Amino acid sequence: MNYIPKVIAHRGASSVAPENTMAAFDLAWLEGADGVECDVRLTSDCQVVCIHDPDTGRVAGDLLVVESHTYEALSALDVGGWKGDAYVGTKIPLLSELLAKMPPGKKLLVELKTGEEILTPLFDVIDASKIELKQLAIIVFDTEMVKALKARRPELNVYWLIDVTSNWLGRSKLKLADVLDTVIETNVDGLGLRCHSGINREMVKAILEADVDLNIWTVDDASDARRYATFGVTSISTNCPRAMLDAMR
Repeated sequence: MNYIPKVIAHRGASSVAPENTMAAFDLAWLEGADGVECDVRLTSDCQVVCIHDPDTGRVAGDLLVVESHTYEALSALDVGGWKGDAYVGTKIPLLSELLAKMPPGKKLLVELKTGEEILTPLFDVIDASKIELKQLAIIVFDTEMVKALKARRPELNVYWLIDVTSNWLGRSKLKLADVLDTVIETNVDGLGLRCHSGINREMVKAILEADVDLNIWTVDDASDARRYATFGVTSISTNCPRAMLDAMR
């Protein structure tokens, strides 16, 4: 049998359902995803909510800045109608709602879209849930946030995300050696790379030999999914989990 990396539904099964909603997360499980990824922000009353953008304009039409409004105000918005009539009335969920519905053995990647102010509320939500820590990874772009997370909660899995162009091993300032040095320095548990043509077998081998997980995002093309499977990456994140699973079988 060919190796198939774990398939993580990016913001849920977001090619069909409205991103970062329970509808998208529930559909991901129905499509056979091994896990889901969500983005989280902090409301003015310190609630941890699943939403990508700093405001609701793109997904709700009505523009409310997340950090400036209470969860009560934000939860009154319809964030599903833009995806179709079937999703009219969909609400912004709390992270706690997603945690409460996590199936056993499935993975959850939580991307922090704010600074350190979210950490204490986030830890409170995680501690109040029944999720096993091995199911969970916190993912961030900022290496200072990686360090803050590992300093305060070393038991949590933390991934460092890198969004760079395909020339990052050539003309860009970021080199593979720099990445591997940072992996060691920060004691990070995983690395996330945006899908691009510059990712090759040798790079993947070097990263995996550093004893960290490797997630590639966002993989929505069947040929890309099959290529990363042959490289042996730990997981791929995709907006269309069923299609990518079918492509790799």
